Amino acid sequence: IVDRNRLPRAAIQRAEKLGLATAKLPISRFLKLSTTKVLTCNHVFEIMMKCRENESDWEKAMIDVLPQRKNARLLKNNN
Repeated sequence: IVDRNRLPRAAIQRAEKLGLATAKLPISRFLKLSTTKVLTCNHVFEIMMKCRENESDWEKAMIDVLPQRKNARLLKNNN
């Protein structure tokens, strides 16, 4: 997790150099946002923790954590 404005691609480049797996949160799979998908480090961490608490329920984790200003709406078909 890195501030993309201050150090663009720093985390992904470091992970690639070390041969580590990387992933994005499945935001587009479950939600439609009225704003950018860029989240604070705190939101990302909290979503990951909620997902773990809720037995891998990404949809619930993201809805519970994302601020109202993101205007997150559930997608009808999240395949």
